[in-house]
Amino acid sequence: MSLGSRIRRPCAGIRVAHGRKGFTLVEVLLALAISGLLLTAATSLLITLSRAWAERPATRDAFDAHVDGVARFFVSIMDKSTMAPGSENAKSPIFLDRPVDFSDVEDPLISFFVREAQPVLFWPHGLAPRVHCYIYFEDGDGLSLLWYSDLQEMEKGESGKPELESEDDLFKTPISKFCEEIEYCYYDKEEEQWDLEGELQEDNENDQHNLPDFIRLVFRMRSQDLERTITIPIARISPNGLSPEKR
Repeated sequence: MSLGSRIRRPCAGIRVAHGRKGFTLVEVLLALAISGLLLTAATSLLITLSRAWAERPATRDAFDAHVDGVARFFVSIMDKSTMAPGSENAKSPIFLDRPVDFSDVEDPLISFFVREAQPVLFWPHGLAPRVHCYIYFEDGDGLSLLWYSDLQEMEKGESGKPELESEDDLFKTPISKFCEEIEYCYYDKEEEQWDLEGELQEDNENDQHNLPDFIRLVFRMRSQDLERTITIPIARISPNGLSPEKR
């Protein structure tokens, strides 16, 4: 047998792979370069976002803190409200009234009485005690608190109750110039829904206005295009879930 006849030939049906295996050095380098670019871009975006958050203007935070402060102020001071002297027959410590001879409004204002005023209510003689307060909103001027103390000079009015001698004796404390809207929220028991009204709801049968359940305050900082809305409870609810007139 010749030498050539001893060389074994591949069996029929079995293919010998002659294709290349793995990646070439150029392909590996190209893949690494693309991955590096993607990683660099992702890292750069993360750093940019982190820096933007860290260096963001304090305007938004200051605006939110201001609105939260207004909400806490009203909730705190109204929670401490008690029956005003001479109002033993009143149904709630929060009611509708207007300062005597106050000519800027025709409709009554949300009113309440506190024995110890918040530090923001300061008068020439120090922290004002026994204070009658009125929530006052005016377009272009924002939200304020009108108030006077029982310790001021008073005179007997037509109703026989002590009253301020002059409208000029009424103090006005600005609360927020960013408050641009106020709405009064009433619950309609018949329709079982909430109604928002731009003015106090009138009770034509009794020729008076109805005290709202909530007030809705809209704050805007137009220079920064910021806006927030909060609601302040008005109708006093007792721990057992009943309003004062139902207890």
